[in-house]
Amino acid sequence: MGNHKALTSAVAAIASIATLGALAAPAFAVDAANGTYSPNGKSVAELAKHGAAQRIAAIGNKSAKNVVLFIGDGMGDSEITVARDYLKGANGHFDGLDAVGQPGALDDVQAGTGQYTTFSLGDGSKDSAVGKDGAGKLVANPNPGKLTPVTDSSASGSAWATGTKTYNNAVDVDIYGNPQLNLFELAKAAGKATGNVSTAEIQDATPAVLESHSTERACYGPQGKTDGTSNNASKQCLANQLKENGGIGSISEQLLDTRADVTIGGGSKYFRQTVQGGEYKGKTVWEQAKDMGFQTVENDPAAMNALQYKDGQPVLALMSDGNMPTKFNPSKATAKDPAKDANPTVCTPNDAWLGNRGASLKDMTKKALDLLNANPNGQKNGFLLQVEGASIDKQDHNANACGQIGETDDFDQAIAYAIKNVDLTNTLVIVTADHAHTSQVLNAQPAYALSTVLKSADGNNMVVSYGTAQEASTDAEGGYNGGDMEHTGTQLRIAASGPGAQRVIGLTDQTDNFYTIAGTLGLATSPDEQNALSKDGTVKVARTQAGKYVANVDGFNGDALLSYELKDKNGAVVSKSDSSTPLSGVRVKPAQTTSIALDKMSEGAEYTLTVTGRQSGKVATVAIQAPAAGSADKKPGADKNGVIASGKVPNDSAVSGPFGALGATGTAVMAIAIAAVMLVAIAMLIKAARNARNN
Repeated sequence: MGNHKALTSAVAAIASIATLGALAAPAFAVDAANGTYSPNGKSVAELAKHGAAQRIAAIGNKSAKNVVLFIGDGMGDSEITVARDYLKGANGHFDGLDAVGQPGALDDVQAGTGQYTTFSLGDGSKDSAVGKDGAGKLVANPNPGKLTPVTDSSASGSAWATGTKTYNNAVDVDIYGNPQLNLFELAKAAGKATGNVSTAEIQDATPAVLESHSTERACYGPQGKTDGTSNNASKQCLANQLKENGGIGSISEQLLDTRADVTIGGGSKYFRQTVQGGEYKGKTVWEQAKDMGFQTVENDPAAMNALQYKDGQPVLALMSDGNMPTKFNPSKATAKDPAKDANPTVCTPNDAWLGNRGASLKDMTKKALDLLNANPNGQKNGFLLQVEGASIDKQDHNANACGQIGETDDFDQAIAYAIKNVDLTNTLVIVTADHAHTSQVLNAQPAYALSTVLKSADGNNMVVSYGTAQEASTDAEGGYNGGDMEHTGTQLRIAASGPGAQRVIGLTDQTDNFYTIAGTLGLATSPDEQNALSKDGTVKVARTQAGKYVANVDGFNGDALLSYELKDKNGAVVSKSDSSTPLSGVRVKPAQTTSIALDKMSEGAEYTLTVTGRQSGKVATVAIQAPAAGSADKKPGADKNGVIASGKVPNDSAVSGPFGALGATGTAVMAIAIAAVMLVAIAMLIKAARNARNN
């Protein structure tokens, strides 16, 4: 029994080494022989670095005031062709999709069309250093990263949102869990207005990559992916990320912290969840949004259309409980049957489609553009708007040809509206997708796949085939009922019109899209440029009217999260943030004041507060003399705002390292810790072996 305990302890110690090593930095990752090297010789560890997967890194940018990025989720070349052939005919033309990127189509503005690659670096969080078990506890892969040819929406979105390749399931974190600054954070740092529109739940992968950082894409809210009547957070979130455990919070909570100027989509039911930690604990997420000054609209297209720009009141308008209803009623893919050729399917309108009530994707795009153009930041500095046609993908998963066709049509009309209502001399419009999908146009029904026969606009039969589901699932009528038709890994079309559109020509990668957008808008793209965004960071410690102490942090715009440590005059730690994982700590509110409650300060005592940017490594230190007891009214030593002490990032502040704020020194400390644990583990194994011989 003793030998068993010794061996178990040794194995546990070695497992802890693997966890520490994986979290420490890419430098500790050792590439395995299977699946970790790309054909051009780059290892996964190399490809995982910010910008390492670019194919056109040497190509410069032209400048634009605004960028509008259109994402057709799951809209590969086949999905575009299916919709065009059915709606317009084989020789037909989309007013939006086929105009952007077409030379001469838009009064000879700059245009470009190309393809881009979409591979990811892991088939789920199990391939990362921040995986989890069923209880949400950290389970680190000691060799994170694996070349994965087929991406999901979260890894692909993270690629164009941050410029960093990552694993499927990740939202703006790399394979080690380190947050990567996204386009909205960088745009807000540059004073630009931001907008996010989707027909999906706004917490879904594509919209989420502009407003949050999460190791698990299903971490929708403080209670997980529920309507608030249950709590599944432990199953769907890394526990360390949750606010009640000292983390930066769920996707919905971070969305509010990011504070985009315009957010329109679905997923309203997830805002009915109850906040579990932090200053809004006990309130619903909707109530938190209202307390934070958002203009909120829940499931009301008329109210959405009535919204106007109000200073300091960003828009949060969620039009449906979940994903929005599709434009067309569903069709079914079934096995080969001659009767389908004789009776081809004709798609029918869906009465539940919100376009019937003024909330089509075109309507939402119009409202977003109106609000961004009315925003003083948009007028002066420009804006970044992302628009997603989400259910092309979702209906492709369902082998629902009519569903995906209607969503492609809705998407096309939104694009057509935009290109007629933006100035293409100062606005770059990009149209692309996040991954390819399963549907194919065939001459005849396939023998070994499911299919739908449609009557196209030409009056001819068009066969749409679906054959990528790993499991067969049919309903009582023989129709496909699984919802698990899978993505494919083929390269994707990307088209652009406006300043800098030529950057999309040829073969690029999804990460190149980040550099195209950020470079065109003049945003910080390199790690050094991003770290420098925190060089003017300040911390002001104030005493509120209620006698509470708070640290107000500004200017750490090169960071996604902060850590802090409060010590008394003897150097004892009074309170500090959790730093156990890369998503533990305080979420930075981009280009806003981030407040840290200092509840354990006592009146009349002396303290030192250190605030560190976890990405930039910038450090601000504040020496604090708390006012004496009984001085609440006079606030001796405080200014008119109650500020009793302040500090800022010095010119020689620490530089960042591979584990955010740990920097080079932190990495060395981590290496020493790993070596120490290794020695203990070896000693335990030797002892166990000796005991085994003696017994």
